[in-house]
This record gives sequence, C-alpha cells and structure tokens, in this order.
Amino acid sequence: MTSPMKAVKAAAAKVEDLTGKYNRLVTEQNDLVSRSTTLTDGQSNRLDDISRAMTKLDGEIEQARELYRSVLADGYEAGSFGTEGSAQASGLTYIDHTETSRAAWDVDVDKLSRSQVIDRANRAIGATFDRKLDRFTPSAAEAASEMLRGTDQAEVSRVAQWALAASNPAYESAFAKLVKDPTRGHLEWSDVERNAYRRVNEVARAMSLTDANGGFMVPFTLDPAILLTSDSSTNPLRQLATIKRITTDTWNGITSAGATSEWKSEAAEVADGSPTLAQPSIPTFFGDSFIPYSFEYGGDADDGLSELTQILMDSADNLMATAYTTGNGTTAPQGIVTGLAGTSSEINTTGSEALDDSDPFVLQNALPARFSANAVFMSHIATANTYRQMETTNGALMFPELRENPPRLLGKRWFENSNMDGSINAAATASNYAMVYGSIRDAYYIVDRVASTVELLPHITGANGRPTGQRGILLWFRTGAEVVVPQAARLLDVPTAA
Repeated sequence: MTSPMKAVKAAAAKVEDLTGKYNRLVTEQNDLVSRSTTLTDGQSNRLDDISRAMTKLDGEIEQARELYRSVLADGYEAGSFGTEGSAQASGLTYIDHTETSRAAWDVDVDKLSRSQVIDRANRAIGATFDRKLDRFTPSAAEAASEMLRGTDQAEVSRVAQWALAASNPAYESAFAKLVKDPTRGHLEWSDVERNAYRRVNEVARAMSLTDANGGFMVPFTLDPAILLTSDSSTNPLRQLATIKRITTDTWNGITSAGATSEWKSEAAEVADGSPTLAQPSIPTFFGDSFIPYSFEYGGDADDGLSELTQILMDSADNLMATAYTTGNGTTAPQGIVTGLAGTSSEINTTGSEALDDSDPFVLQNALPARFSANAVFMSHIATANTYRQMETTNGALMFPELRENPPRLLGKRWFENSNMDGSINAAATASNYAMVYGSIRDAYYIVDRVASTVELLPHITGANGRPTGQRGILLWFRTGAEVVVPQAARLLDVPTAA
C-alpha cells in the first residue's frame, strides 16, 4: 500500500507535470501566433490542435489539484504526518491543507521553542504550496523546506522565522495594499494585516534587511531565491548548478574533486589518498529590478501584484542568467564561462576558426570519468543547430539525437544557454566560448541571499520635477556564483584571428 507521504508527493508531481505540459503548449502557441501573417495550413491546424489540448489539460489539471488536496487531507485525518517537529524530521515538504495549516500563522512565535518554530514554518510552506499551486510549485516548496533541514542551527532558526512571517497570507495582502498606494495603503490594513506586518518587520531587522529608507521585505511567494527554481526559470544554470541559500552575505564551504582509493597487498603501507580540499568563499552581489506603473493600473488591476511580480521575476531572471554565464566575479557573480576560461578546463576546437564535428567527442573524452555520470552539454541554440545540420559523407545526420525532444548529444542531455557565444566571426581576433560539457552541479555553485526587499516609490517625477502620475516598485536582491571545481567541466573555445 502506498504511504500517505508518497501519495502526496505523487499527486503534487502530477500537478507539476500537467502544468509543465500546459506551459509548453502556451509557448508553442505564442510562437505560432507571432508569425500569424505567414502561417501555413499545417501551422493553422497545429494551432487548433493546441487549443483543444489546452482545453483538455485545463480539466486534467483541476482534477489533479483536487486529488492532491484529497490525499493531503486524508493523510492529516489519519494522523500520518505526526505531531510537532515530525514534519522536519521526515523531510516532508507538501504538508497542510486543513484548518491546521491556517493555524500555522496564528501563533505567538515568542512562546515557541526553536523546534516548534521550525515545525510551524514547515506547515506554512505546505499551506502556501496548497494555496498557490499555479505559482508556488513543488520545486519552490522543496527549495524552502531544504533550508529548514540545514546543519547550522542559527541559520535554520533565522530561515524558519523568515518563512513563517513572510509566508503569512495577511502579510501578502498588506503588502499588496502598499503596492497599490505606498502612501496611504497602510490605513486600509486590518488588525491581522497590521500584526503580520509588524512580525515581518521584526524578522527583517533581525536579519539586517531594512534600512532608514523604509524597505519592505517581499512576501515569501515573491522572493527570487524561492521562485526562480528549476520549474519556474528558463535559466539553465539555475536548473543544473548547485544552489545554496543563505541568510548572510557570503557562503563559505569546502569542496573537493574526490579522494583516491587503491588495492593494497598484504602488510604494505597504504598510499596517501587524501583529497585536495578547497575552501571557496562566494560573496553575494546586489541586483535590482525596477518597474514604474500608473496610478490607474494600481487602482484598476485586480491582480496587479501578481502581474508586477511576473515582470520583476522575468527581469531578475534574465539579469542572473547573463551573470551566471559571463559575469566578471568582481561586480557581478562569476559566470561559468568566466570561471573555466583560461584554466586547464578550456579546450580549443580541432577545426580551423569554426566548429568541428569532432569537438563534442574531444570535450567528452577530456572530462574525468568521476564526473561523467551527471554530465550534460550546454550551448547557444545556434551552436546546436550547426551540429544538427552536420552530415556524414553519405548524407546521414551525424548528431540525430539533437533533433529529439529532449535533445541529447553523444547520449547526454543538451541545454540551451542563449548567453553563450552563438556566432563565430573568423575576421575578428577573439575567443568564442561555444560549449560547456560536464557535471555542472559539481563545477558551479550559485548562492542566494534569501529575504529580498522592495522599495516603493509613491511618486515618479518627469524631467521638470513634476509628477507623472506613476508609482514605482524597486526589487533588490543578492546573489553570487563561482566555479568551485573546474575539473568537473570542460569549455570549448573556437579562437579566431583577424
């Protein structure tokens, strides 16, 4: 018989799978519509097929959500998820659906022990997932819960306080009223919203997040460190790298390329197989995203906060995607290309100022065997398309796997990264970093400072200093990244000379 925990996770995975299919159809539909003046009969038929499939998926997604809610409620009624503290011990992420979940926020935190606060935070994460299945996905819930299973008790305690306070629906509604009117929004707060805001402000001060200018901690479901996870970001490096989430400004860790083992003869002295340890220290950098919006929009948009959030997240995601690829590491996070370039991991093409059909083989052969199991290819789509068109002398495709879905190259997954070099100009003197191959989760670490902040500007002025009838929302966040184990990846360079 399937355990209640497995049933909950299986139901949540079903919701995520169906939602992913729906989103892919939306992307395809938008692509076809953007070419509406040149649609062929086949493309028009495909649009009809997409519309029918989306209608069908709408019903399936709603059924899957109902199933999720049902198995979650059954598990609670049967007492399968234990009592205070047991949620963290079991590693259960998707908990709470009943009144117990809503009671997670209705508590005097100062009267709870550390373990009770952590348990309440887990409940709040589960309840948030259940309330916002359309935006707060299983991966986002898991990212939040993972921080509550850390070994640094002081940091876990800070995370629990943050998750519990910032996930409170009353704080989100209070925050929405401030976005609508930064000057007078707080006058419309209920007592519950006012108390929720007070609690968040206390946590923000404890985490050194606020300043004299009046910054506001973003609600839990608007934080880039949580939302920009594998199923809510198109940034491949956020899907592939190791993500560390912290409540301080710098992540300090220990990494190693591995120890050495041996076969030993009787009575012989063992060899020194000590691994070479590194102690990377990855700082976080300040990033921001700003949106002006009209008074009319703030007053009329029923779901204005959600729409503004989507725009802010997309802008922040694009900024991070560029930095995680080519960032300089001094004023922005170090990009994976930056960290591998100029090291022993950089390999020149075997062609002459152009991609060569042997390059993928050279990269794959150069990677140490211990990193092969988790290795993937990553490049600009133009690079992949070059390989897709390569043929043997008898006209057969050299790399037919790249035309499959999902695309593969030499038996390994391929991922698109539009920030890598996609064109090679043989008339210029340059290095063209065309492809990465390796175990990116071992090679590259991304560090997110949780608890992002916004500044709300009540009035934006024009060139002459007069109001334009607009407000502004400025999201700022901190993130860092670094190549910590360069041996785990290989970088293809196609050098050119004028």
